[in-house]
Amino acid sequence: MVTNSNTQATLLNRLQDGSDPLAWDEFFSRYWTLIFGFARHRGCSEHTAEEIVQDVMLKVFEQKDLFNYDPVRGRFRDWLGTLVRNRVAQRRRGPAERVRAQGGNSDLAPTEPQAHDDGPAAAWEVAFEQSLLLVLLDVIRREMDPRAYLAFELYALHDLPGGKVAKYTGLSRNGVYRAHKRAIRRLGELGAAYRKDGQLGERIKRAIRERPQAAVERSLNTRLEKTMRSRWGTPRP
Repeated sequence: MVTNSNTQATLLNRLQDGSDPLAWDEFFSRYWTLIFGFARHRGCSEHTAEEIVQDVMLKVFEQKDLFNYDPVRGRFRDWLGTLVRNRVAQRRRGPAERVRAQGGNSDLAPTEPQAHDDGPAAAWEVAFEQSLLLVLLDVIRREMDPRAYLAFELYALHDLPGGKVAKYTGLSRNGVYRAHKRAIRRLGELGAAYRKDGQLGERIKRAIRERPQAAVERSLNTRLEKTMRSRWGTPRP
């Protein structure tokens, strides 16, 4: 998938000055699902995955004056991936091992279960691609008429017949097909991979199925607000 490195660099530059709430909201909305999903795939519980998202967001906030994104030195996804994988590795040791390392009672809590995949680097690449698909879908959702986008989602992502989609949305059957064609074409224009080998639809379905519930985002927002107020006496930037 083609990514817009200029957009990422601009976002990170806006983060650096610490005075742009929109940049921080954008960073959180763009990457929290990626971090959360990766942690879950690596065997972390939902609670621990939330903690990892908070850890990473706080780390980025703390380093905003030190971190300068230079595409020549490497991809942003790799920088973020290293940060996330390190945090997951620390958290997956579990409370029991952390207590034991400090000389305490190792029976206080269980460790996180182990992941069963090809490894953290491969898992990160998969999670990153899925998160980008969700970003592209969100771009298309904002660009299209709400009924047309709903028709695309019902037809392409939920496998409903065109006739049923037409009844649900109030569009004609041809209108449903046109909406589907437009959305797929736009995905290709935005750089979505897997289109030529026919895997794009399945990749999107998987990404949507694994997207965290809205309640998780609300919980994380509340958690970050409280943590930042307690540490720095300020709400999330």
